[in-house]
Amino acid sequence: MDCRKIKALFLYISLFLFGSIHANQKPYVINFARDKYHAANKNWSIGEDEKGIMYFGNDIGLLESDGMEWKLYSTPNSVIVRSIAVQSHQTIYTGGSAELGRWDRDQSGRLKYTSFTNLLKDKKELDSQSVWRIWIDKDKVYFQTFSHIYVYDHQNLRKLSAPNGFLLLQKVRNEYWVQEMYGLLYQLKDGILHKVQGSDLLKGKLVRVILPYGRDQYLIGTSTGELYVYDKRQFTLWNPELSSRLSGQELNCGILSSSRNSYYLGTQLNGIYEVDTKGNILNHFSSLNSLQNNTILSLYEDNRNNIWVAMDRGLAYIRYTAGLSYYRTTDSGAGAVYAATLWHGNLLIGTNQGVYYTPQEKINDFDVFSSLKLIEGTQGQVWSFQQIDGRLLCGHTNGLLEILPNLTIKHPYPIDTGVYRIFKTSINGKKLLVLVTYKELHIINEETGRLIPMRQIKDAIYNAEMDHLGNIWLETISRGIYKCRLNDELNSFRYYTYYGHETDKRLPQHLTLQKVGERIVFLGNDHFYVYNEANDNLQLESHLNNCFKDIRNLKRILPINNEENWAITSSSVYRFVYDGYLARIQEAYKVEADNLSLITAYENISVLNDSLSLICLDAGFILHNSQHSKKQITQLTAPYLEFVHTGNDTYADLSKSIRIPYQDNSVTIGFSVSAAFAGNLYVEYMLEDVDGNWSRPEQRNSISYARLPQGIYKLHLRTTDGLGNYSSETILEFEIAPPWYRTYWWFFTCSILIVCVLYITYFLMKRRLQMKHMRQLKAQESAHLKIRNEQLETEIEEKEAELFTQTSFIIHKNELILKLKEIVDEISSRNTQKALQPLYQKINVLLANNLDTEEDWKIFLIKFEQKHRNFFKHLKELYPQLTNNDLRLCACLKLNMETKDIASLMNLSIRAVENNRYRLRKKLNLLPNQDLNEFFIEID
Repeated sequence: MDCRKIKALFLYISLFLFGSIHANQKPYVINFARDKYHAANKNWSIGEDEKGIMYFGNDIGLLESDGMEWKLYSTPNSVIVRSIAVQSHQTIYTGGSAELGRWDRDQSGRLKYTSFTNLLKDKKELDSQSVWRIWIDKDKVYFQTFSHIYVYDHQNLRKLSAPNGFLLLQKVRNEYWVQEMYGLLYQLKDGILHKVQGSDLLKGKLVRVILPYGRDQYLIGTSTGELYVYDKRQFTLWNPELSSRLSGQELNCGILSSSRNSYYLGTQLNGIYEVDTKGNILNHFSSLNSLQNNTILSLYEDNRNNIWVAMDRGLAYIRYTAGLSYYRTTDSGAGAVYAATLWHGNLLIGTNQGVYYTPQEKINDFDVFSSLKLIEGTQGQVWSFQQIDGRLLCGHTNGLLEILPNLTIKHPYPIDTGVYRIFKTSINGKKLLVLVTYKELHIINEETGRLIPMRQIKDAIYNAEMDHLGNIWLETISRGIYKCRLNDELNSFRYYTYYGHETDKRLPQHLTLQKVGERIVFLGNDHFYVYNEANDNLQLESHLNNCFKDIRNLKRILPINNEENWAITSSSVYRFVYDGYLARIQEAYKVEADNLSLITAYENISVLNDSLSLICLDAGFILHNSQHSKKQITQLTAPYLEFVHTGNDTYADLSKSIRIPYQDNSVTIGFSVSAAFAGNLYVEYMLEDVDGNWSRPEQRNSISYARLPQGIYKLHLRTTDGLGNYSSETILEFEIAPPWYRTYWWFFTCSILIVCVLYITYFLMKRRLQMKHMRQLKAQESAHLKIRNEQLETEIEEKEAELFTQTSFIIHKNELILKLKEIVDEISSRNTQKALQPLYQKINVLLANNLDTEEDWKIFLIKFEQKHRNFFKHLKELYPQLTNNDLRLCACLKLNMETKDIASLMNLSIRAVENNRYRLRKKLNLLPNQDLNEFFIEID
């Protein structure tokens, strides 16, 4: 027999053994012990109405829960509620210590209590009694105490008695059975007790359990653990081995689960036993593995075939999901589960503390974690398992480990760093192992055993995959993706290309890499991408994006086989098919968040074989068996309206059209959702013309809107499970009435006022026209003034231009005269002819007379005064010691003239101007750091 046949045979045996083991499904158990639920008290009884709302009788009253909110109702005359019978969402019967009565729901959605004790002839006969069981039989209600059975016909109470009293009144199919205390069994028919034939056997015993068995038989259980099958003639011991197991554990209650065809037997000392129809134990729930308390007071199967448990302290909920088995860690300290695999008849579990193993058959045990054993040498963080050519390799924080069939380990290759993942591939006919390590990528040539590190890429690598073209794709921890190609010697990358947000802004910051249906797929920001070889870029993959368009927080995709895959979000998992042309979700599961959750940032599912997958959790794991899972057809129930509360503390009648006064326009709408807890359901809502879109999913049962304006509104409500499934919509239509100033009588009053206003307006029209005429005159005058101002501004600009022209003229004239004077002096000095000396003197006198004429200064000052009218006056008032020459220098400085120009204008040397400036600063008492020009510019 060749290796392939041996491997196939081994796989077949593994599937057969492990599949048969996993057929014993393990449920998910939730405990309620937090004080805010009021469920941490002793709970006596459980009931459910047609809407899936649960009711619990406990030590502090009646507890109601729709899965989103818990409400506590206290009875006026008694704290303890020991028994419940639910007739409908509107009516619930309860009984407790010295009390029995009925709860009715009002328009506010709350329950109001009516006591029946006033119907008793002797008001004190219940003082020392408690009502332990209540049953509704058509038009009668039975209240059972240890002394009597009270029959309520909706008008009166009558009582049935027995010499020694009664133990527990129980309903089997449509029959009512009760045992006389330590005596015979009776059937209650039409208010009359009938002895059960052959029940003398039960004298001296306490019958706590009576359940249907088969088509027309009965299963009878006593407090000592004895179980009998009664065929209407005789009692036969059912399963001696089970009775022996229950002996001394005080059997206290029991139910038949119709969906699982199994019995749940609750004890006072050791939790719950689930047994099949032959008495074989399927599961044992106790404080050692799942329950918070071993004293079971009541059991109840809800409309979804899940089990509720009332305990001496707290409540528990046992939920079954087709194809899933739940396993929680105990105090064994195994740690969070990161990976798993089947290996030589054992289940190996990789945790953050090491590799643990247990024989496959131990999966039958609910507390499988107590049987785990650590493989020595594997202590530390485990990342992955990979079976390659009959070898089991383990990615470990201490390197690459090989786990041998005898569950010992060895280090096959000298790697001095942690290993995330290993996979096998072949390039150019050479068999290779690719290792993703903490530091870099490593390539192992299986033929030579050579270990080659790839150090060309400096980014930290978290995952790697090989495509059909021989490219190695690398996922970095935070940057993006690399496509690499090995050289012919397989010792380095021939080339590598980066794809990510840094080079393509359309791509998200972080991309994860996975292989889906033998195709390389990239995931980022809830969008899928594939490589486009023609354009050498990453583009959106339409089939997967359409398939997951309503799903958020996608983390990773894990292949099961060539077509089936797992998709993981932060709180749910999806099983889907994808072949490159079609993507369709087949199954979807919510992972609970209270005591079971996926490992944040390291979400993983280990595929054990084609039918079994292990969902890794931070406190255990979930086994999924595709052979036992059912195709999910999810039909969610729309929310039920409970009440509409308005601003003046009144409640609207839901059976009529709702019209709310404007002054009460703050509205609260209450609702409930069927099986909200069992289905882990949420509510979305949208008020038309107020909310633009549906709200985010929330676990709530009321919505409030404050100060709504008048109008007709439609509120849309729907249920969702967070997996992309939605219920039909519940629509509530209501109207906010208009305010008083928008009513008909107000419009009539306004019409009269309008007529009066028009009449008065007639007499005011002339005055208005006159005022309009005056405004026109003022407007004309304003326009005239505006034109005048513009003319004045033009004149000022012209004066400023004249001043600039005059100043420039004087400066240039003086410069010209000085130049001519220099030329004349130069000619005179060179020419010694005495006849020409008088001519030179006359020319010099003429030039000197025109160099500094008072006429030029007068014209300059006139132009300056036109521009700066009060400058000299203001300056004289402030500094009377200033001379005329000082004032001339001040005028030049006011015009911000340069020293050279001032010298030319005043016919002085530059040094003389500087000296004059210095003397002027002293007269003006200026500080050393104060600029003289800026000083004059600031003076008007």
